[in-house]
Amino acid sequence: MAERQGVLCVVQAEIAVCRRCVEAGSIPAANPIFQGDAGMRLMVVGQAPGPATHELGVPYSGATGKTLGRWLERAGFPPGALHERFYLTSLTKCFPGKATGGKGDRAPSAREIGWCRGHLDREIGLVRPAAVVSLGRLAANALAPATRGLPLAEIVGRVWPGERGGHAFVLVPLPHPSGVSHWLNDAANRGRVDLALAELGRLTQGLGGSD
Repeated sequence: MAERQGVLCVVQAEIAVCRRCVEAGSIPAANPIFQGDAGMRLMVVGQAPGPATHELGVPYSGATGKTLGRWLERAGFPPGALHERFYLTSLTKCFPGKATGGKGDRAPSAREIGWCRGHLDREIGLVRPAAVVSLGRLAANALAPATRGLPLAEIVGRVWPGERGGHAFVLVPLPHPSGVSHWLNDAANRGRVDLALAELGRLTQGLGGSD
């Protein structure tokens, strides 16, 4: 474990100084954000940091994090578990900026996700989580190939086999907990979130704090 943590610290230091997207002209400034240690049994993978996270430097520190924290409490986790029990990261490590028209944040491009792919592979390979929670369809597709081509309504509420960085895990997809999304306006979709949270609660019963 100590050896894995040492390697993870080196990897995190490399991610922290990555400027690939800036050099390509994709974003004006880099601020890679992630949090956690090797051996954490649970991980959250979103699509990209949001503006509040970008400003504060703490993953899931805005409205998205508050919603996700409430969801985790519904799954049986204590308050504060998001930042205490989960390794927190995303497909891309920097805030991509606002979407065209100013409504919500821009989703990272396939090219940006590709540039960050090695970072995420190394994080997962060193942390070795037993269960990963993905936020939104982009993250689910990147972690579980079987979800590709399916609508979010067919992805959320089930668990999927995932594998990245040479490590296999159970994936629990959730929708992106964003106030901009209208997906949760549908009662049937909210029911799928309840199923997903129940699955997450069952999966994590008996899991220790680290591996």
